[in-house]
Amino acid sequence: MKILAIETTGKYGSAALIDDEGRIYSAETHDGMDHLRELIGTVDKTLKEAGCEKSELTHVAASVGPGSFTGIRIGVTAARTFAQMLDIPCIEVSSLTGMALRVLEDAEGKACNVVCSIINARRHQAYAGAWGMTNGTVFPLLEEKQYMIEEVIEKLKPFGRIYFTGDGVDAYDDIIEESDIGTRVEFAPEEIRYQHASTVAGLALIKADAGEIVGYDELLPEYMRLAEAEQRLKEGTLSDKISKLTGK
Repeated sequence: MKILAIETTGKYGSAALIDDEGRIYSAETHDGMDHLRELIGTVDKTLKEAGCEKSELTHVAASVGPGSFTGIRIGVTAARTFAQMLDIPCIEVSSLTGMALRVLEDAEGKACNVVCSIINARRHQAYAGAWGMTNGTVFPLLEEKQYMIEEVIEKLKPFGRIYFTGDGVDAYDDIIEESDIGTRVEFAPEEIRYQHASTVAGLALIKADAGEIVGYDELLPEYMRLAEAEQRLKEGTLSDKISKLTGK
């Protein structure tokens, strides 16, 4: 098994390859939000490092969101294209789950029993999910969806030491530190705080072993909310303006 994993939901993009023995090879982009221009080169660099031809790939995985709407579309489209071209199945991975997996070891080392991934959705909003850890077992505590950051904090009050990761830390660290849970939180260091294809690959291998695969046409983005323009259209504000401009 050789799985290509693509991560483009955050500021920086990355690609990784994992084989059935768990060996991972990866490469990253270095210019923020430049996924469209750099992604294919990043994939090629990863495959070259792994000594793998595209024809040897057995699956392609994508981080399907939440995160940057444009980044999600680029990653999902690229994965679907590879899968269709090579006639191989796809694997969908949550960006929130991927970020949590990336920091589990550090969280355990800091005596935290909860990991919470938060992605900044602006205006006190965050895409979030949380997982508990007991005796090496990881289990979901907080459903992955969009919340107000204050709601995330409130829901995590009953638990022990909480480890936060994701770019929501950059936006909301002051709010978290000044809250009722502020004395029992840890923040992921920047070098492991953000999305990365290596953990997408690790999760994809687990899913592949479990038979959790989809066809290229079934690999879909997970935005968790409508784009601002779509929301305004749904609410009628944008459609009213269009009607005034067109006279219809």
